[in-house]
Amino acid sequence: MSDVVFNDKDFLVNFLYSLLDNPTKIKVQKTLYLLYAFYGATYGNLNADGEENEFSNHSYPQRLFNADFEAWRYGPVEREVYANEKSDRYSAQNLATDDVDKVFNTAEMRNIRGFIENIASQTNNIDDFSLVDRTHQDNVWLNKYKEGERHIPMNNDDIVQEYIDRYV
Repeated sequence: MSDVVFNDKDFLVNFLYSLLDNPTKIKVQKTLYLLYAFYGATYGNLNADGEENEFSNHSYPQRLFNADFEAWRYGPVEREVYANEKSDRYSAQNLATDDVDKVFNTAEMRNIRGFIENIASQTNNIDDFSLVDRTHQDNVWLNKYKEGERHIPMNNDDIVQEYIDRYV
């Protein structure tokens, strides 16, 4: 089993473009960050304690994708995705229905699809700067970001651990 759900994060970003009504760079970045954090704290953490639970017969990777988040002025940003967005690499049109069906073809992947759709539905209804305000509340961003500095690396384990501590 892979240690990430999506080896190709471009698929995930194109999927977000298909789910969001107005996929601005800020909305996509904040949705991606929240997906990463909440996935790691929930599905990615299911077997951490070794206890039997209703998901014990399922196998979920620890992380949603290989992330490289940085603390920027407007909150966490996935560096590679940002660079690709600047060159207009992403679009809902880049996603064929057959590709979506092929990726989400197991019980686990259908659960993950529902999870992604749920988070995207929530962020879809929030304006960009409310999402910025929301991610500015995260200690991992707060402890890293320093006014005037750019592209400050964030630790993925710390991101997930904060969400485990806060929400699980």
